Amino acid sequence: MPLSFSMLRSAALLALTAFALACSDPTFLPEPPGPSEADMAAPEVDLGAPAFPDSGVNTERLTLASMAPDHGPFSGGTVALVRGSGFAEGVEVTVGGRAVQPADTELVDGNTVAVVVPPGDVGPADVVVTVDGQEAVLPGGFFYDSFFVTPTRAATGGGALVEIIGTGLAFAEGDVVLFGGVPCSDLEVVSEGLMRCAVPPGTPGVVDVTLLRPDGTSIELENAFTYIDTSDPRNGGLGGGDFEGTINISVIDAGSGAPGDEAFVILGEDLATPFQGLTGPTGQISFSSPDIVAPVTVHAAKECYAKTSFVSFDARDVTIFLIFNCPPPPGPPPPGGPGRNGSFVSGQLVWDGPNEFGPNPWDNIPEPRDGWTRRAFVTATEPCSGTANNCLNVDPTIGGGDVTVCETPRDGPNPAVPFDPVCETGDAGYEYRIFVAPRAMAVYAIAGLQNMETLEFIPYVMGVARNVLAGPGEEVTDVNVQMDIPLDHFIDVRLDGLPEPVDAGRPDRFVTLTELDLGGEGLIVKRFPILTPGAFGPVPLNVAFAGDLDIVRSRRAERPFRFLATPALLGNLADGRFRIQSTWATGAGEGFPETNVVRTGVRAVDTEVVVDDFLGIPEADTPPVGGTIPDDRILRWTLTDADVEPEFHLIILADRTGNELWRMFVPGAQREVLLPDLAAIPDIDDVPEGGLLWAVFAISIPGFDFDTVSYGDLAQRRWEAWSVNQFVINR
Repeated sequence: MPLSFSMLRSAALLALTAFALACSDPTFLPEPPGPSEADMAAPEVDLGAPAFPDSGVNTERLTLASMAPDHGPFSGGTVALVRGSGFAEGVEVTVGGRAVQPADTELVDGNTVAVVVPPGDVGPADVVVTVDGQEAVLPGGFFYDSFFVTPTRAATGGGALVEIIGTGLAFAEGDVVLFGGVPCSDLEVVSEGLMRCAVPPGTPGVVDVTLLRPDGTSIELENAFTYIDTSDPRNGGLGGGDFEGTINISVIDAGSGAPGDEAFVILGEDLATPFQGLTGPTGQISFSSPDIVAPVTVHAAKECYAKTSFVSFDARDVTIFLIFNCPPPPGPPPPGGPGRNGSFVSGQLVWDGPNEFGPNPWDNIPEPRDGWTRRAFVTATEPCSGTANNCLNVDPTIGGGDVTVCETPRDGPNPAVPFDPVCETGDAGYEYRIFVAPRAMAVYAIAGLQNMETLEFIPYVMGVARNVLAGPGEEVTDVNVQMDIPLDHFIDVRLDGLPEPVDAGRPDRFVTLTELDLGGEGLIVKRFPILTPGAFGPVPLNVAFAGDLDIVRSRRAERPFRFLATPALLGNLADGRFRIQSTWATGAGEGFPETNVVRTGVRAVDTEVVVDDFLGIPEADTPPVGGTIPDDRILRWTLTDADVEPEFHLIILADRTGNELWRMFVPGAQREVLLPDLAAIPDIDDVPEGGLLWAVFAISIPGFDFDTVSYGDLAQRRWEAWSVNQFVINR
C-alpha cells in the first residue's frame, strides 16, 4: 500500500485537544475562532462547597448567587462557574440575553453550573438561570470587558509577545499597557482594535492588566494575566527557568486532560541510565542529581499513545501531552452530547440615491452587458487566517440563509436565467439573511458584475457592518450594510530571498493570500459563491463561497503578484490592516514541500509589499527518501540554503495508517534526532516495521526561546515563517 500525501496530512492532523492549536496546513490542528479557550479562560476556580449567607444555597429553591469569574472579554469564551441552588438537568443559562451553548453548559451539582460565556456587549450583563420554567436572575452578574490579552500566560522572565484586542477603544500612539503595574515593552499599535507588546518580567501569580490612555484615564482588568515559573499547565512544554540539577516532568492525556499515570519517562537515550521510571497517579516524576547537566532530552512513552520528546533544552519543568493512537474498540460509537446552536444575521444592503424611503439603484456599478447581471454576496468575517480549513465560515446558506443579493427583485426563480436566485427588497435596500457561528464579527458584502454563463465575477464596491455580536440561537436583525466602499485600489506583493529548491519534488507554484484584519472581529476574505442548478433551483457548491478574489496563484515569481479590487483603509475600515501570506508549494494540491512567510500590519495600498525571509526547505539526509532508518537510529536532515534560521523544528513520525507515532520538539540549530529503542520497556512498542511517514517542520516565531517552547507555539497565528517537507522511509 503506497504512502500518500493525504496520509501524512491525516497523521499530522491528530488532535492535541483544546490546548493544541492550529496552523494553516491541514497537517496540523484546527485553529479556534479567535483566541483559544485556553488563552481566554479565567484562573482555575475552586470547585469546593460554596457558602453564601442568606442566598438559599443548599436548598432546593432556585436561586442565583454569583458568577466566578465575574468579568471577561466581549468576544466571549470565558470559562465560569455559576453558583446558586436548585440547579438540575436541563438547566439553561443566558448572559446579557444571549444563551450559553448547550454543549458549553455542564451541571456540576445542584449548586454549580460550569459555562463558557457567549459574546456580549461591553458593560454589565444580567445572568439568568432557568430550570423547568422557573427563572432566577443575577443583575449585572457578569461584566464584558472592552479589551483582553492573548495569550493570558507567560513565563516570569518576561519577553513573551502578546496581543491586546479591544473594541470601541480606538487604540492609538501614546497608549500604555501595564502588567502588574509594569509597562510592557515594544508596544506596537497595529490597528484601532489591536496592539502587540512584550510582557515585562514578573513574579509567579495572577496580575491585573491596565490600559492607560494619553488623557490620563485608564481601564483595569482584574486578574487578567498569569505569570508562571513552571511549564504552562494549560499549554504544556518547557518552563521553570534554567536547569539546576532537578527536573520535574508531568505527563497528561491529551484527550481527557487526566494525569498520564504509568507513563515511561527517560532522560537521554541510554537505557542503562538511572534517570528513568514510571509516572505516579498524578502523572508526575522527578529526577535530581548533580550528574544531570543541561542541555537535557526527555522522552515519554505509554502503551496506546504516541511518544513525545523534547530535545536539548535547559529548563527545570516539562509538561508533556500524550496523544492516544490505538484504534477505538469495536461497537457503536458513544452517544453524542449536547449540541451547539448557530445564529442568523439579517438586514439590508443599502445604496445611496434619490429614494429616501426605498431601495436605490446600484449606480456605483456599471450597467451590465448581455449575459451579465449585477450581483452582491454577503458573508461574515472569518475567525482566523483563511488558509486554514477550520477558519472557513460555516455554510451561510444553512437553514434558509440567503447570501446572494440581486438588484431586480422577483417572487420566484427565473427559468430563463440559470443560477438566478430569488431576491427581495426592504424598506431601505436589498434583503439578506445569513447563517453564522455565534461570536463577535463584522458582516460584509461584495457587489459587482457576474457573467451568468461562465460565473466570472468582477467586484466594484463593498460594504461593512462592524461590531456585530451573535449569541447561540439568536437572530440578529436590522444589520444594514452601506455599500459605499470602492474597490479601486491594488497591492503588489513581490517575493524575495526564496531558498534553493529541493532536489526532488521541488516547489513549483506560488500562492499568495491577502486578508483584511479587523482585530477582534475577524478577517475579511473576498470570496463569492459558485452556484450550480439543483432540483429545486440554485444550490451552493461546497461551502457556499468557492470563488477566491484575494488569492493569486502563479508558476513564476519574477513579477509582483497584483491584488486588484482592494479597498483603501479609510472610514469604516480605518482600523484595518492587511495580512499577507505567501507560499511556495508543490503540485496541484499546493502541499509539501513548501515554505511560507506572513506579513502583518500592512496599511498602504497602491504600492509594493516585499515578502522575504523565507526559511529553507527540509531535505532528508539519513535515511534518504525511501531508505531505512539506520542502525544508529538517528534521523538527519538539512535545510536548503536560505538567509533565515528557524527557531525550532517539529518532527512527526507516522505509520502507514496515518497514526502519529512520535512527536519531537527540536531546537532550530539542530539537524538530527535519535529515536531511542524503548521496546525493552514493558508494554512499550518500538517503531513498527514497514513504511513510515517522516515530516519535518521548520518554524520561526518572533521573540522565541526554545527553553520555554509549548504546545501553544504550534498555533500558526504565532508564526512569521515556516517550511515543511515529508518523506517516505522504512524500518
